[in-house]
Amino acid sequence: MGHIAFGIPQQPAQPPQPAPTKHRATKKRVRIIKKIRLADGGWKFISLDRAGSRYRWDKRPGYYFVEWWEGRKRRRERAGDTPSEALEAQRRKRNELIGELVSGASSVDPHDATLAGITVGAAAKVFADHVRVHSPSKPRTLERYQEVLAHFERILANKKYVETITRSDIDDYKVARSRETVGKKPRLLSPATVNFEVTVLKTFFYYLIRERGVAMGNPCARSKPLRAEKERLNRRPPTYTQEETDKLLAACDKMDRAIFATLLLTGIRKEESGHLAWSDVDLDHATLRLTAKDGFAPKDYEEREIPLPPDLVQILRELQHDSDWVFPSSNGNRLGRNEMLRRLKNVAERVGVKHATLHKFRHTYATRLLEGGCDIVTVQHLLGHSDLKTTRKYLAPDQERAREAVNRLSLGGKSK
Repeated sequence: MGHIAFGIPQQPAQPPQPAPTKHRATKKRVRIIKKIRLADGGWKFISLDRAGSRYRWDKRPGYYFVEWWEGRKRRRERAGDTPSEALEAQRRKRNELIGELVSGASSVDPHDATLAGITVGAAAKVFADHVRVHSPSKPRTLERYQEVLAHFERILANKKYVETITRSDIDDYKVARSRETVGKKPRLLSPATVNFEVTVLKTFFYYLIRERGVAMGNPCARSKPLRAEKERLNRRPPTYTQEETDKLLAACDKMDRAIFATLLLTGIRKEESGHLAWSDVDLDHATLRLTAKDGFAPKDYEEREIPLPPDLVQILRELQHDSDWVFPSSNGNRLGRNEMLRRLKNVAERVGVKHATLHKFRHTYATRLLEGGCDIVTVQHLLGHSDLKTTRKYLAPDQERAREAVNRLSLGGKSK
């Protein structure tokens, strides 16, 4: 594969069921340790160093375990081979022990209609507590679920109780949401967004039915997804032109240039860039590794390693500072995605680049890789897509390129 020019210019009612109360000692006593192989062939458990609330992962070969105490007895369980598996095992064990402390059990008897007669609003709060406890490393997931349930409660305000919701109500919800607009420049919600919201509602109802004993069928179970219009299905995701990325990067200060160059030259998600630590970056070997941390895990819990082009290695070397985070805020904490977007909008407005978004850098990265000859499976891995169908959207047909390719076809011999 030849050189791909990414173009980095030089610098100029009923209260909800209470959520389990977290016992302070319970949270502290579940820790992650590692079993490593010694030079003599034996094995040894070691503790992991920490930097604040984050573990410093030992790179020697071995296996992770979670460790906790029950009275005077120390307990250990295998927690996987990778940091993300270990953090997930630690989360599950904490939740299990918290449930035992508070109620003596970790689940509700499905035959006990604990939430019978509950209102939609109260049920939404119970569900939010459940998501908050069981997915602490996915705060954006909780935020999106709460947004969807708020829309649901608003649109179906005449249906107060959960058990009264029917499939027809779900159809009404889809119609209502399809007619609503979003954004400063109002545009209708896409079918994909409405379908996602129905998936959230399906998860919500299954939780109430299977975990909290609400006696009803899932009204979303047989709901058919909305179809996207043909034009949208064939539309390639929006990307920046070479001129636009040149303008943006030339107008930035050192920090903003590093942020936007990293997004453009690695294709990582905005949430992933916000949780990027220097321990994830190996400038000597020009690689970046996305890893799980307390309060964050890569999408689908899939860690991956991404090669860094020389331009980006140089930019990050010049950026190096004392903070653990690669992109810290002014107070030393990690920089949030809203602050990143604000910075991008300010720069874009100054140089006249329209429709600038952080995710557009990711689209640009994928498109330029494919146009440069990189195979689609490699691009799928670099982007962290679990499904190849998601990556294929960057292969939407381009009429000019299609014409050039067709013109190069021949019969392989002299025509008579």
